[in-house]
Amino acid sequence: MAPGKPCRHPSAGCLFLLALLAAAPCPTRAAAVADSARAWAQLVLDLGLENVAVVDSGARAAVLYENRRWRHSADALGHVAGAIGVPLTAFEERLGLPAAAITRRSESVPLAVELEVPARAPSLAFGTVHDVTSPERTRFRVRYPFEPDFPAAPRAAVERPTWRSADLVLGALVDYELGRIYDPVLYRIQLQPTLRYNPWPGALARLAVVIPVRNRYDPDPQHPDLERVRPGLAALEQFTWIPRTGLLSVDAGYFGDNRYGGVIGLARPLAGGRFLLDAEGDLTGFIAFGPGGTQYSDPSHLTGYGAVTWRPGLDLSVRGRVARFLYGDDGVELEVRRAFGDFDIAFFGQRTAGVNIAGVRLVLPVPPMQRAAGTPLRLQPIERFAIDYHSEPAPLGRDLTGTGSRAEYLRQLDEPALDANLGRFARAENPIPAKTPSRNSEADRHPDLINLTGVTGFVNTPWAGVVADRRLEAGYNHIPRTWAYDHRGTHNNEVYYLTLGFLPRAEASVRWTVLPGLKSFTEEVPGSPLTDTDYMASGRISLVAPRPNRPGLALGIEDVKGTRRFHSEYAVTGLPWQIGLMQGRLSIGYAFDVLGAARRTLDGTFGAFEWSPWRRLATQVEYDSEKWNLGVAVPAPFGIRFRAAWLHMQSFSVGAGLGCSL
Repeated sequence: MAPGKPCRHPSAGCLFLLALLAAAPCPTRAAAVADSARAWAQLVLDLGLENVAVVDSGARAAVLYENRRWRHSADALGHVAGAIGVPLTAFEERLGLPAAAITRRSESVPLAVELEVPARAPSLAFGTVHDVTSPERTRFRVRYPFEPDFPAAPRAAVERPTWRSADLVLGALVDYELGRIYDPVLYRIQLQPTLRYNPWPGALARLAVVIPVRNRYDPDPQHPDLERVRPGLAALEQFTWIPRTGLLSVDAGYFGDNRYGGVIGLARPLAGGRFLLDAEGDLTGFIAFGPGGTQYSDPSHLTGYGAVTWRPGLDLSVRGRVARFLYGDDGVELEVRRAFGDFDIAFFGQRTAGVNIAGVRLVLPVPPMQRAAGTPLRLQPIERFAIDYHSEPAPLGRDLTGTGSRAEYLRQLDEPALDANLGRFARAENPIPAKTPSRNSEADRHPDLINLTGVTGFVNTPWAGVVADRRLEAGYNHIPRTWAYDHRGTHNNEVYYLTLGFLPRAEASVRWTVLPGLKSFTEEVPGSPLTDTDYMASGRISLVAPRPNRPGLALGIEDVKGTRRFHSEYAVTGLPWQIGLMQGRLSIGYAFDVLGAARRTLDGTFGAFEWSPWRRLATQVEYDSEKWNLGVAVPAPFGIRFRAAWLHMQSFSVGAGLGCSL
């Protein structure tokens, strides 16, 4: 080509140069992508999240963060999704270590508030409502770092790292025991301020001191230092992911319960967290800090467990364990747990050392509901407070406390938990006007009636349905001595109960029945202040839910575990009816004689009829297999309901309950 003449026909060299220019990234576009990533990172930081890194690949954002601000992972994920506004892969960290990658399975489906109105309502002013059973609703996919298809986390510089801050949390240690002959109520309250620090990814260092506040226990060989200010938790735990294997945890230090040593555990979540295989081994020794100097033994005591957890949905988990417990007893345990928002309630049964043990575990949230973040030292109370009730006061079926838990590390990071909290995600992603129907508005306005035995029903007899899902009621009933079920004619029965809609078709209740003035052990142990109190648990399953023009069917058992002084097992059918403005219920059932019991509240055929001249008043007549009763239930503000009964048309009984939806 002659010099100075334009290239009319591109040569191979020209074509190669043009190809290089076309393949080279556009400086303007690269700068725009970097600017968007920086802007998104700042938005995530403004939410109060930590360990933040954001990468924009153009079609999808990758967002890394640690949530120590919001109560639930669904809250944090929703806020991040709302702030970013584009499809994203969220990498939630725990202790500076990636714990899970979360994506939405169906991002094209519009999402508003789940379960805020009945599913039959097509729409409301604040947006579209999706039926929880609809296959089109948005769901989540969760993957874990040990899995081969775990996506690459953002490699950008992490902003606001957690290792630059520490937490000083104030917790309490509460122990109690009921039913001792000389000391009916024993309790111990101790404060435990704890300094927590995340020195490197996956590590947590804890240092605590225990301060006695109130103690009614006597020192024993296992706890000789109860009255002393002493070290609390002083341990280092490390979590790490082993490729294609699972989550490994290692702990060393002083754990509490006067035990020190080392702990190793391994967990493997499967199918997006629907199943969790978990095992732990503990090698510990005894240590106590006075009086009389420090006492200790060699760390040669071996305990541990192997567990399988199944999460079928509804934020429900079923866990089975084979364990060697803290005090050397071997046994098995079955636990059924459900999360109700920020509350966890679990029922469990154990068979250990030849003893059957039943109990309840509660995990209660501690305010504030939104936590501080981004400060060098966070001062706040503990996030959650756990309390257990065991039917057997002996030291059986107890676990080593204060160690790292793989299940707790992965808490809420599974597909069933995120799906069950889709409403929380939606409210965080797209805030809605303040005035919206509540989840259980119908149950709040017209709650199920609780009877004198503390379960849904009429006066003494049960109903063919169950209390509404997530509905909780606590209350009291007075049973006069004339028709008391225990020590009839001599002592009143004072009933305290807690009834919960544990599942959509399952009701569970616990009940304490006090017999004022009855000192059961005065003959054997003169001077015993113990008042006779019975503790019991009850449950009912609705096989067919009762509806207008269609009868329902339920099976139930009262006093499942306990002395069975108030026992019954029954089948009951019932039909709700309505004529004009009047409505009511009709019920008939039969109480069987299968399991042995000291006495029975129902024995044979029973039935009831209820008439409500208007919705908020119920009048009842029933035959409870022994006598005829009349009853009435009247609502009051703030979820309170009063009830009264005329037992055998001879003696009056009264009670009240306070209910709410969880």
